[in-house]
Amino acid sequence: MPQIPFARAVFRPAAVAAVAIAAGVALTGCSGSLNPLDDHEERSEYGSGAAAKKDRASMPSWLPDDAKDIRYVLSTTGDDRLIAATFKDGRLPDGCTTGKGEGPGQGKGEGKAGAEDDPAKPQGKPKLKADWFPKDLRAKADTRCGTWSGAMAEGTFYAWQDDDVVQGWLKE
Repeated sequence: MPQIPFARAVFRPAAVAAVAIAAGVALTGCSGSLNPLDDHEERSEYGSGAAAKKDRASMPSWLPDDAKDIRYVLSTTGDDRLIAATFKDGRLPDGCTTGKGEGPGQGKGEGKAGAEDDPAKPQGKPKLKADWFPKDLRAKADTRCGTWSGAMAEGTFYAWQDDDVVQGWLKE
């Protein structure tokens, strides 16, 4: 059967391009994104705290297993994080302290003291963004859970972790 030069000229570059794209996709999983538009963030949603902690080692230890409706954003280049979760009975978990003197974890903060040891004073600021995360949360923050700062709003706990705060705690 005679070979058609046109078919070779068209299909060979297409095959090379397909292999190059497949290799690029495979390599980005190992070495970070080659996409200049990549925002270096990962976003996840979970039905329970137990599922979230099973899937991600970076999930905070204070997140109860029975927490519901978890939304999570993390920076892949540092320790900046956002989280939203609904807690059973609307109560803060152990490991969290609030400036209101509420919560079962009052006085049982996770880690070292910080932000002048005032639970009502937020640590750092949220550097990531998500459409579900309240833009004015820093002004309303009255709760700390270790290196996380946040507040309850309409039955959901919203919190952030600032990479600068984490790095400061690691140096102490």
